[in-house]
Amino acid sequence: MNYKTAFMACTMIAALTAGCDEDTGSLGITDNADLITSSEEAFTVKSASVLLGSVVANSSKSYLGEVYDPETQTAIRAEFLSQFYSLENYKLPADSLIIKCEDGTIQADSAEVRIYYTNYYGTATNPMKIQVYELDSENILREDQTYYSDIDIESYLPQGATPLATKTFTPSDYTLPEDKRLSTSYYANVRVRLPKAFGTRILRAANEHPEWFASSWTFIHNVCPGLYFKLQSGTGTMLEMDVAALNVYFRYKDAKIDSIYDAIARFTATPEVIQSTRIANSDLTPLLDPSLPYTYLKTPAGIATELTLPVDEIYSNHANDSINRASLILTRMNSSSQDASFLPMPQTLLLVRKQEVQSFFSNRQVADDATSFTTSFDANHNTYTYNNLSYLISLLHREKLNGMKSKSMTSEEWNAANPDWNKVIVTPVVVTTNTTSSGTTNQTSVTHDFSLTSTRLVGASQPLTMQVIYSSYKR
Repeated sequence: MNYKTAFMACTMIAALTAGCDEDTGSLGITDNADLITSSEEAFTVKSASVLLGSVVANSSKSYLGEVYDPETQTAIRAEFLSQFYSLENYKLPADSLIIKCEDGTIQADSAEVRIYYTNYYGTATNPMKIQVYELDSENILREDQTYYSDIDIESYLPQGATPLATKTFTPSDYTLPEDKRLSTSYYANVRVRLPKAFGTRILRAANEHPEWFASSWTFIHNVCPGLYFKLQSGTGTMLEMDVAALNVYFRYKDAKIDSIYDAIARFTATPEVIQSTRIANSDLTPLLDPSLPYTYLKTPAGIATELTLPVDEIYSNHANDSINRASLILTRMNSSSQDASFLPMPQTLLLVRKQEVQSFFSNRQVADDATSFTTSFDANHNTYTYNNLSYLISLLHREKLNGMKSKSMTSEEWNAANPDWNKVIVTPVVVTTNTTSSGTTNQTSVTHDFSLTSTRLVGASQPLTMQVIYSSYKR
C-alpha cells in the first residue's frame, strides 16, 4: 500500500454510484443522513511472460514463410492449409457448349492456385520456395472441430502424398513490368500452376455430378478436400494471405453468335470454410526470464503476459467497502536502436482469466467487460489501459470466499489448491465490430492475433501498480 486519501462528500453520491460496477442495491444508502467516505489505494500487481503454446487457429487470414526477429533472436515459421468455397448450386455451361477434346471428353485448358496478399514481413527480394499438396479425401477437415496452431498438417495428407506443384518466387514479382507491379490496381499474388489433369477432374465432376457443387460441404467432400501450402525454403519473408483462389480455365461456345469464350471456374478460400495456419516458434524460453524488467507480448502463438491480481490485498481491511474502480495501466517499453524489432506492436489486447483462455477462443466469445476486457494501444501515452476491473476483482473475491466455505479451507489452503484463481492473461487479439442503427458498436468476434507482432511491457522484476477507489457508507 503506497498511499491513502479519504474524504466525505454527500454531493458525490451520483458520481460514485455511476462509476461502480458492483450491485448498488446493498450499499445501504437510506436517507440524506448517509455519508460517503471515499478512499484510494495503490497495490502491487505481479507480471510474468508465459508461453501461449498452441492456440485456437480461427483467424480469417493465413500465413506463409519464415522470419527472424533480431530483438528476441527467435525465428517464426508458418505454413497453412485451406479448403475452398463453392457457390451454391454452381453449374458449368451446358455440356453441348463446352469445348472438348477430339475424343469428346471435357478437358481443362489449365489450372492454378493464386495466393493474394497486401502485406508481407521481411525482404521483398528474398526467394521463397513452396510446395502445394492436395489434402486427403478420406480424412477431411471438419467444420465441427476446433483446430489449433500446432495442427498436424501431415495427418491430413494421403499416405505417400507427392506435391501437385512447386513454386519459387519473390514477394515482389519482378517478372512483371514495373508500372504494373507498382500500380494501385495491382493485387500482389503468388501464382502456382497446377497439373491440367487436376483441373480436368474438377470440370468433369461439375459436368457429371452437379449435385457435388450444391454447397461448399458437398464440394469439399466429393471434389476437392483442400490444399496444403508447404514452405520448402526462404527464411527472411512471411506473407499474410488475404485470400487464396483456385482457378480452372476452359472454353465454351455461344451457339447463337458462333463465338468462343474463355471461362474460369473459380473457388476461393473464405471465412465460410476452414483455413488453418501452423505456427512453429524457435525456443522462446530465454524470453521468460523473471529477472528482466519487462514482459513480452509476441504473436503469433508466442508469448503472453500473465498478471496476478492482488485480490486478497485489495479486500484486506475493506471487507465492508465497495470497490468503485480498479484501474491498471500497462506501459510499453521502447526498443533500443541496436536491438529494435522489425515487427509491429500489437494494437489490441484481451485480458481474460487464465483458466478461461482456451474456452474463450474455442467458444468464440467476445469481451463482456466483466470477466474479459479489450483495450487498444494509446500512442499518445505509449500505454494500454484497463479502466475498471472492479467487477472481476469482486467476482474473484466472492468465488474464493464461497470456495473456502464449501470446502472448509483457510485462505492459505485455498490459494495453494487454486494457484491460478487470481491470475489473468493479457494477449494480442483482433476484434471485429458492427454498428447498430442506433449507433451502438458491438463486438462480433475476438480472435488470436496471427499476424507478426512483438513488444515489451514494463513488468516482471519491475512491479506494476493497480489503483483502487473504495467507498464506504456510514451514518
